[in-house]
Amino acid sequence: MKSAGIALSLATAGLAAPTAAPSWSGWKGVKNLFVFGDSYTQTGFDVKGTQPNAANPFGNPTFPGWTSSNGPNWLGFLTSTYNASFVKTYNVAYGGATVDSALVVPYAPTVLSLKNQTQNLFLPTYGSHPAATPWTSADSLFAFFIGINDVGNSWWFDNSTALYDQIFTVYDGLLEQVYETGARNFLFLSVPPVNLAPLTLENGDYAIETEGKAIGVWNQKLGNLTQAFGKKHTDARLFIHDTFGLYNNVIKNPAAYDQTKGLKNTTGYCAAYQNGTPTWYTKDPSCAYAVNEYLWLNNLHPTFPVHNATAASITKLLS
Repeated sequence: MKSAGIALSLATAGLAAPTAAPSWSGWKGVKNLFVFGDSYTQTGFDVKGTQPNAANPFGNPTFPGWTSSNGPNWLGFLTSTYNASFVKTYNVAYGGATVDSALVVPYAPTVLSLKNQTQNLFLPTYGSHPAATPWTSADSLFAFFIGINDVGNSWWFDNSTALYDQIFTVYDGLLEQVYETGARNFLFLSVPPVNLAPLTLENGDYAIETEGKAIGVWNQKLGNLTQAFGKKHTDARLFIHDTFGLYNNVIKNPAAYDQTKGLKNTTGYCAAYQNGTPTWYTKDPSCAYAVNEYLWLNNLHPTFPVHNATAASITKLLS
């Protein structure tokens, strides 16, 4: 890892710094990106549809896909703006996902959890390295951005810490299954401070503080998980991106990043925009600002500028 600053920031946040491994040839060496997560990551990719190709590195649907950001999400920017080489992106993320629906119930029974994404989509479709997707350990990166809904649907539980122990046991088991297929390079994104999203702000100080503590516990356990996984598999390369810190910086000072310096409201949203707009830069007369000048598109999902900043930050971490 080139930057001691990044290592320090991760350590300060209680997160694991990347471990050395011969399988990692740098971000420029990544040709395949397999991604798991929730609505902050989803693009609507169908594993049975058109696969990633030269015309569309996402395969399906048309870029930027069905995102929650009113434009490209962090994955879209990472693949199309900050890619150091052509990267085929296989994104099985599903909106509303938790790690295991049996432990934290999602908003609808049709939601595909991380467990479903791994066992029902990735393993049977790509786990055997099919001829149509000839990925290798060295040229592939596996990214996981999960936990927002696990925390959001459980932060008020009396037993949330014990519950998170159960969840991370499942999480670890899923990582083992992915590792067994040949995955060696892993990227994890910490849970951002969604307790500062309008959804929680509207519920007052108790909700803000309690969900904030739950997010802290989750991110600490994510750090513990990656540290243990790295010790067990010394041939694996592990990165944790401090997504929590980045979002926190943006909320306090949008000018902290070039990609977010145009934001003018970081605590609320305009109802006219909450279901998306005709363009990425729409200005509705009923709103104080254009849609891209609000951090939040609706009560939980951010607009594309912070996703852009996230992708740029991840690129620095991977490089």
